[in-house]
Amino acid sequence: MILMIAERFDVEDLFWARPLPLPWMLLVFAVVVLWSLYLYRRSVGLRPTLRYALGLARFLVLAAIVSALFEPMVVLRETETRQRAFPVLLDVSESMSIQDPRKRPQDLVDAAISLNLIDTEQVGDVTLNLGAKQREAIASATRLDLATNLLAKNGRPVLETIGLGADIRYHTFGRDTQLICDESTLESGAAQMLSATEKQTSIVEAIEMVTKSGGTRPAGVVVLSDGIETGVSRRAESVLQDLGARGIPVYTVPFGLPDPDDVSIRNVVMQEVAYSGDRVPVRVQLQSKGYEKRTAKLSVLLNGRTVSSRSVRFEGGLQFEDIDFRVDIYEKGAVQIEVLVEPFDDEVSEENNRAERSIRVVNEKVNVLYIEGNARWEYRYLRAILKRDPRINATFIGSNVGPEVARNSSEHIDRFPSNREDAFQYDLVILGDVKADFFSEDELSLLEELVRDRGASLLMLCGPMHSPNSYAGTPVQAMLPVRFEADSLWEEVAESVYPVLTPEGRSSLVMTLENEPELNDRIWSRMAPMDHLPPLLGPKAGATVLAVLSDSIDREQGYPLVAWQRYGTGKCMSVATDRLWRLRYKTGDKYHWRVWSQCIQFMTLSRLMGEHKRIRLETDRSIYPAGSQCRIYAHVLDDNFDPVVQANFDVFVTGLGGEQIRQRVSLRPDRSHPGLFEGYFAASSPGRYRLESNEDDQPISNTAEFQVADENRELADTDLDLENLKRIASLTGGECLKVQDFARLVELVDQQPVATTVLSERSLWDNGWILGLLVGLLGLEWIQRRRHDLP
Repeated sequence: MILMIAERFDVEDLFWARPLPLPWMLLVFAVVVLWSLYLYRRSVGLRPTLRYALGLARFLVLAAIVSALFEPMVVLRETETRQRAFPVLLDVSESMSIQDPRKRPQDLVDAAISLNLIDTEQVGDVTLNLGAKQREAIASATRLDLATNLLAKNGRPVLETIGLGADIRYHTFGRDTQLICDESTLESGAAQMLSATEKQTSIVEAIEMVTKSGGTRPAGVVVLSDGIETGVSRRAESVLQDLGARGIPVYTVPFGLPDPDDVSIRNVVMQEVAYSGDRVPVRVQLQSKGYEKRTAKLSVLLNGRTVSSRSVRFEGGLQFEDIDFRVDIYEKGAVQIEVLVEPFDDEVSEENNRAERSIRVVNEKVNVLYIEGNARWEYRYLRAILKRDPRINATFIGSNVGPEVARNSSEHIDRFPSNREDAFQYDLVILGDVKADFFSEDELSLLEELVRDRGASLLMLCGPMHSPNSYAGTPVQAMLPVRFEADSLWEEVAESVYPVLTPEGRSSLVMTLENEPELNDRIWSRMAPMDHLPPLLGPKAGATVLAVLSDSIDREQGYPLVAWQRYGTGKCMSVATDRLWRLRYKTGDKYHWRVWSQCIQFMTLSRLMGEHKRIRLETDRSIYPAGSQCRIYAHVLDDNFDPVVQANFDVFVTGLGGEQIRQRVSLRPDRSHPGLFEGYFAASSPGRYRLESNEDDQPISNTAEFQVADENRELADTDLDLENLKRIASLTGGECLKVQDFARLVELVDQQPVATTVLSERSLWDNGWILGLLVGLLGLEWIQRRRHDLP
């Protein structure tokens, strides 16, 4: 047996799978030898040779049985030569269904070669040589038609040649890969049955999947695609570099036009929250090619109704268009906004002519209490803003005026309310330059409870006399998002120093005065000089800083000019400067009003939407693509506002409008955050949905609304992404080949077979040869013993 194995394989090692210690194994085999000798030592009348032969047979039988108990194993080295795999990947995502308007000679040549209308040598002036039927075939061909025809017709001889030395297999891919043919050639019938219907493209994941299948290193991979990748993986770069390091080149063949005639909406910038009756500005980023100097209608739809429209003139390339609409809905909740531009008849895609957003409507007035001690300029301007905004009910307290002002004015009160019901009506308390001892301990406790437990907000507008210095040791110090030195004087700031937005500030509604980031930064840079600032040491842990000073590099850490943090169920903000009114320079009220309006909206939104209640429901997004998973959260507190701990928490999702459903969703607790429950809802159909608790909990719970929309990312950007295909080829050591250069694959692909060495363990005891040997030896011994009449 061992000799036969050795003839076919290289024996690497022999060992016992279940050995005993060596002395015990030697003892066992010694017993076998002695026992065999003992059995035949007194056999009278036998020839010595026969006695020795029978003793040897008995020894071999016993030795084989004992050896089988120790399970002898052999390690074999087997070397075999195999053809290397050569996967061909064909993109069947929806973007491959686009019929490109091919007008340039080069595009016509590529299409004609792919459709086998001309040979690669006949690449002269194709526009003169093509007939009417050929032009019609080119015009009606999709990107997938060109790719499949190249594989099944014009490129077939190339693949047949490669197939002589490599194992070619054809796969389609979109989100996943699918084997469609394991022969060296793809038949025309099979190619014509393919359709571009996949909703997602994951090029790198498809490449990784086919290179991992099979036991040998592939000779390379061919990818026929338009390069549009909608399922981008975070590991894409490392996967491609690993393929390059392993010597697996990827050869990409692009299909499509880098700039087809098309109009698309690339982005929509608009606020996420609006009050009933507001006019909401919308900035639309348009991309156009081939329709210069032509006009189309740009419209805004609110829950399917056209609420605004205007004509736009296309300049070619990227352009921004502004439009606004009035929120004529007076029910609180989320509404669907659609922005669409009228498509032309010959566009490559109409899917990218619309974009969907969601906006949350608030229909309640904001109750603001402004407490101030000095009639500084910021107070005067802010007071005027609060009084003229119809969405705000403003109440004022002047700490340095007598009670007669409160008696003679309906908008003034003399002190912070001592009655809990009166105190808890306010959504936002603005605390100006007021000395801390103006408040009693009970009033400060009520203020803290209002923010911590009732979801209201506190904004401190720092002042040089009392705020924040005098609040050391009070609940206000704990509530503020910044640390300060109580005994230090305000520091003088150089005239050249100005506010600089942090990354969080640039993405925040509060600090956005213009949609263009560069213009927004320039507006904030005009807010100088700021004269003096309070001695703030830095932000607290967990606080979010929206703006620092331009001289931050000269400081140990950035100065928290504007910062906020959550405190209990509410929010607290610190504005270190009282010079925001400098935003009025040469612009009037435009930017100063905007920053205060947005700040108040940001601070009070959660309370107005009911999110300060003991059961707070929310989703991780306001709009979801159809077919995705909506992530749902529930923050559940008991009567004392302590986290509720239980096995699950049930909520309900109700369809609004056409989709009349009501589905129970059981949320599971998050072990790391007591009181937090989370789960998922499968959003199968487009429409509006409402998230709500059960009927018993509704008085102490908010509701949350979200949108489910058909989102076709495949047809949002119709441009051939040539750079992506070049990058894939470059990182793996391959090439990006034009259709005319497809024949070069024969030269580029290494078709040499690969020798594979495999180490394998095989048992020497668990096979038919051992059984045959035992039966043969035992039979031989038994026959001889019968012939010689032995017991």
